[in-house]
Amino acid sequence: MAEELDDIGRETAAMMRQMLQLATLVALRTRERGQKDAEARVKITEGRQKEARERQLREAADAKAKDPRNVELARMIEKPPLDRGVSLEKDRFAAHAQATRAAATQAAANKNLVRYDSVERRTALAQHLSRMGIAPELAAVRMLMEVGQAQSAEEALRAREQEATVSQRRAREQEARAREREIARTRAL
Repeated sequence: MAEELDDIGRETAAMMRQMLQLATLVALRTRERGQKDAEARVKITEGRQKEARERQLREAADAKAKDPRNVELARMIEKPPLDRGVSLEKDRFAAHAQATRAAATQAAANKNLVRYDSVERRTALAQHLSRMGIAPELAAVRMLMEVGQAQSAEEALRAREQEATVSQRRAREQEARAREREIARTRAL
């Protein structure tokens, strides 16, 4: 009988071990499933937060694009500069004023041209425009316009040196004309 009791005890112990192993497996699988569910919920929540942030940024960008000040700025950028303006100067200074206006117009035209182009410069300009609140479509148009105007750095440097010599020559000519006018004025008196 003692042997039978030992056999029953061993079988009971073996069954208890199997049940404990099964319970452990069930607990581990339930825990894994719970972790996976929690991770999925975290991912969904993070995705929703990211979408909400992106939506807020899009709405802010749309609001800036619809802002009348930005619309007016875009219109002003697209509008070409005036060739001639109304002059309030007297006739005796008209020639000098015309020369000054022509020089200013030429300088403005030179500034509008892209002297040197690089990907880094265009990227920096695009970031600056986005920080200013310019609509992304307008910034893209500006970037496309500048890509076609690219010049090499050597060509830009050569053009700049040429421009400097021309401006120095013009300044000397204007000084000479001013001296001639001053001499003519003093003789007339």
